[in-house]
Amino acid sequence: MRDIITTSLRHAAKERTLLIVFGLLISLCVIIAIYFGVRVQPSYNQVYTHYTSYGGVNLYASQWWYAISFPLFFMMIAMLHTAIGVKLYTLKGKQLATGFGWFSVGLVIFAAITLTYIVNVAFPL
Repeated sequence: MRDIITTSLRHAAKERTLLIVFGLLISLCVIIAIYFGVRVQPSYNQVYTHYTSYGGVNLYASQWWYAISFPLFFMMIAMLHTAIGVKLYTLKGKQLATGFGWFSVGLVIFAAITLTYIVNVAFPL
């Protein structure tokens, strides 16, 4: 198992565009995780965590410590999407893995914009 992982990483490391895309993804996720980690502060404010169109209440709120999961979310995306990208490169080739990498970067940017609005409500500057 270890040999399979190391050979997959070695083959993926030879492709410059793949390194650039997933390097950008990892660095973007780390920067955004640090940003949200600094923004979250203990308070009595409730953070909206769940929306449903059923029932009388549409928005459900939780305690501030729920916001700690935001930086963890970006770190999980960085690790898992990079691993999936390496696996895609091994099985399907450079083009699909690079496309998946750019999709992941777009997903991280979209999630960061959305979470910025959520964090601004709970923890204003």
